[in-house]
Amino acid sequence: MRESKLFAQRTKILPSNEVRRKYFLVFEGSETEIIYFQAVNQARKTLGIHPLIELVPIMRSHSEQGMSNPVKILERLIDRLEKSGTDLLSYEDLLDRIMDYLYEEKFVSIRSMQASSIWSLLIWICREKLQVSLDDQAKETKNVCEQISKFLSSSLNITDISQNIISYIASSDITYSPGFDEICLFADRDWHSFKKTQYLQVLRVCAEKSFRFYVANPCFEFWLLLHFDEVLQLDRESLLQNDKVSAKKNFTEQELSRLFSGYRKSHYQAEKLMPLLPKAIRNETFFCEDIHLLERYLGSNIGLLMKELGIKSL
Repeated sequence: MRESKLFAQRTKILPSNEVRRKYFLVFEGSETEIIYFQAVNQARKTLGIHPLIELVPIMRSHSEQGMSNPVKILERLIDRLEKSGTDLLSYEDLLDRIMDYLYEEKFVSIRSMQASSIWSLLIWICREKLQVSLDDQAKETKNVCEQISKFLSSSLNITDISQNIISYIASSDITYSPGFDEICLFADRDWHSFKKTQYLQVLRVCAEKSFRFYVANPCFEFWLLLHFDEVLQLDRESLLQNDKVSAKKNFTEQELSRLFSGYRKSHYQAEKLMPLLPKAIRNETFFCEDIHLLERYLGSNIGLLMKELGIKSL
């Protein structure tokens, strides 16, 4: 996992020397939520988000692509935070950070075949050239990065980037300050893949770590539906069960597509929802907002975060 610059260049201190409080956003989904919160950040002045609050998305590293269970995501997040400021990197951690650098600098696209090829090359270098396992602790990371960089420079047809990679890894810790910043984990209450025992486990660990846990039951699309008053007339049992209504859509996606023309999970104009966000905060109050009860009841508590950021309800 990496702290992304997707939303904006981060600044630690404002001209008034007041420190920004960071809300680190960790998503179960890899597309829909990112698109939405990017629009929130772009509209922050209009929405009234407090200027001393900074929204910082946490993006998944290469080995975490496809990971969707909140338990696994939480485990990886905690592992990354515990290793921050230490030299306790496995070779897999090291390779992930090299890939993070390549993504951030746009040498390679996350979803491209080239990314998979480079990842395979990195694994081959570790196993065949360095004779190490991905679980082994990485030692002499500078020398390792220099060796790996030679292969990468040849494969990507670029000049030697070893020093850039070394500098990136040295500064790649998540800049989370416990007791001041907030970690916000977002998850769908998916009855098929997120079992009750797992839900309770995530709830307990988040409480122990003082992390925020935000849930939409049944899914994030329900939060998007709350931007429309028509959600109040929809059958609640159908919303909660969220059964498949076609080969590609479940009930919430079908209703969202009907109310929000052009909606697709991986591509939609989230900026059009921003004027409706105060309405979503209000509409959420007609459903469950209690994080303990959201395990089984239709609702969301995302609106509570929005109010904390400074966005007013209708």
